[in-house]
Amino acid sequence: MKTSYTYYICWFIADEDKATFRGNVTGVLKMRYVVNQMQASGVSPYVVSLAQQAGKGFFGALRKTVMGGDVPLMYLAGFNGLGALGRIINNIIKLVELFFLLVFRVQRTDKVVLYHNYPQTRFVAFIKRWIRADVIVEVEELYGYSPTEDRPWVEKEIRTVKRMDAFICVNEGMPQLLGLQEGSYVVNYGAGVIPQRTAARRNDGKIHVVYAGTIEAYKQGATTAVEAARYLTDNYVMHIIGFGEDEQIRRLGQRIDEVNQSLHRQAVVYDGCLSGDELDAYLFGCHIGLSSNVMRPNFANNSFPSKVITYMCHDLSVVLGYAEAFYDVPMSEGWTFYHEFTPETISAAIMSAPVVPEGYYHARIRQMNDDLRQFFKAQVMPGQH
Repeated sequence: MKTSYTYYICWFIADEDKATFRGNVTGVLKMRYVVNQMQASGVSPYVVSLAQQAGKGFFGALRKTVMGGDVPLMYLAGFNGLGALGRIINNIIKLVELFFLLVFRVQRTDKVVLYHNYPQTRFVAFIKRWIRADVIVEVEELYGYSPTEDRPWVEKEIRTVKRMDAFICVNEGMPQLLGLQEGSYVVNYGAGVIPQRTAARRNDGKIHVVYAGTIEAYKQGATTAVEAARYLTDNYVMHIIGFGEDEQIRRLGQRIDEVNQSLHRQAVVYDGCLSGDELDAYLFGCHIGLSSNVMRPNFANNSFPSKVITYMCHDLSVVLGYAEAFYDVPMSEGWTFYHEFTPETISAAIMSAPVVPEGYYHARIRQMNDDLRQFFKAQVMPGQH
């Protein structure tokens, strides 16, 4: 008897393939989490990865198993190189592969979970009449609402997303925006993986604040965290960790040196890019987790800073910018919000944030995880019996 699968179309990269394929570290962590929650709910995932190979030229499809050999994984073929022309070639190759997969391979008893990216979701919506399985779309953000301005195609993006059959939404406001019916969606803020505590909090008389994330100019999170350190009292230390291009790291280092020299103390430090057990131990040693990205209302209400869930899983107090979609909801109880995107107001919010006890957030994280598993059972399992 044929095994019924839930095909997860995303940008997953297996740990052993990190040098071969390029991808967003935070996004891959969320994808791994979703696969784990599928397994925990009794669903049989089949991961189809759109990840781009690091090497130049054409590359063929690659099939393997991951998660201890329990999960099939297929990297779709593609092309890398030649700038904009190469991206067009790669996109065409992958869309053709998706067409044959979704129209000819996926059966009525299967399900499809699609990690939303506007071009791929638009394509799936276009061919949806020929797809026999239901499609669940995982919407981590609406890309037409950017940190700086609304893009003219955002309404088309919303209509495209609404063509799908069920929805995994990244915050409480998104189902209202999309006009979704109760039972057709679940809210999941991020990868709710609670690791075993491996390190004690630092006990040096300082309150250690951490900004963890991409170091780039677009969302301004890291540089804003550095500037906020100017206004913290001397019993606070700001830590920056994360990845970025060499030039962005160099500029960040210059800004850090300027702040520390002006204050005549080490108010802020950059501690590199950490992952795995090393990252867990580092976060466990801190007290407060900061999300200081630009929080323009349309962008903020249709996305979510996934680092916040990581902070909660490591017993950190949370400080972030106000957004209506995640202010007055159970998940945000105990968070400290700032209402103006300035270093002064961010630092004031940091200094008003309490240090929460270990395990303070865990019940809410476990409930979020359970909600996702129950959603998979309700949406997927009827087709897998």
